[in-house]
Amino acid sequence: MVRVEQIRKAGPSTPVNLSLILHELTTAMLLRAAWGKTRIKNMPELLAGVRTGIALSSGFSVPDLFQTWRRSVLAAVTGMKRGLESLHKAVDSVFEEVIEERMCARAENVKTGAENVDENLVDVLIGMQEKGDSVFPIDKPRIKAFLLDTLAAGTGTSGSAMEWTMSELIRNPKVMAKLQEQIREAFRGKAVVTEGDMQAADIRYLKLVMKEALRLHPPAPLLVGRESIDVCEVDGYTITAKSRVLVNVWAISQDPKYWDAPEEFKPERFEKGDIDFMGSHYEFTPFGAGRRMCPGISYGLASMELALVSLLYHFDWSLPEGVSELDMGEAPGLGVRRRSPLLLRATPVLPADCAE
Repeated sequence: MVRVEQIRKAGPSTPVNLSLILHELTTAMLLRAAWGKTRIKNMPELLAGVRTGIALSSGFSVPDLFQTWRRSVLAAVTGMKRGLESLHKAVDSVFEEVIEERMCARAENVKTGAENVDENLVDVLIGMQEKGDSVFPIDKPRIKAFLLDTLAAGTGTSGSAMEWTMSELIRNPKVMAKLQEQIREAFRGKAVVTEGDMQAADIRYLKLVMKEALRLHPPAPLLVGRESIDVCEVDGYTITAKSRVLVNVWAISQDPKYWDAPEEFKPERFEKGDIDFMGSHYEFTPFGAGRRMCPGISYGLASMELALVSLLYHFDWSLPEGVSELDMGEAPGLGVRRRSPLLLRATPVLPADCAE
């Protein structure tokens, strides 16, 4: 799963750009699940369009400030309409090509009588379109919307969560040593750790480490914006109807009213198991809560677990030579990523060494 051989070739003396590796990994995984391949034509243009869409949806919007004015006029004057049209043009042609390719492949499978063919997300959506659904009809524009949402939500969040987890482990060597000891004990002697191995082992301390990393560095610190249905009052503030509402889960998950030593990385705080991130504890909601809770929790956590285990099982990690402290600065944006790439030295550990 993780490009173990690529990291090994770099050697322990040459720092590897772990940020780049992790984000390429999550993108390749998502593409494989969505349409059965790890790369597609015009991939840079598509990802650039997705980033533009995220920026437009998360940044300041003049039409939101002057709600009594006609939104269509303000959107045209401020350039938002032009930006959205450019985004649509950039991604629509890519999705059109992907859908047509999968429709041709499905037709060929039917023609040849192929059975037990692996289906990806696009195949499932096309199948729903062919069957028809009077309650929730699926057409080509809806399929494209599903694909755009999937890319926007999944290409950066998992990779960002992984790089922040590795960053915290580097800053807390005792935690990393404890986690590596459990991982190498559970999978001793194995050349490759599979998803089946992970499910059988169920390394509990890994889950605690991931929880603590998500508490300190939620992938979407302001979640997805909501819109108020009606006028309401919150703590003396009047929220007008149709207002954009953002929930700062980053601030809540570091509030000293709910957390002891909130700025410290302490996975053991979750040992009792009385707090989870499934939406029932509002002091810890990195994936949101309620009906609009992130639908990709299981997918994201599974990929995160497997990637982290591969990295920590096969390598010992350290800062590059001459670097004494890791830069933990954050880059601005809807999904908070590291300001600088995570450059680390990786010393290979062979499976036989893990068995000693």
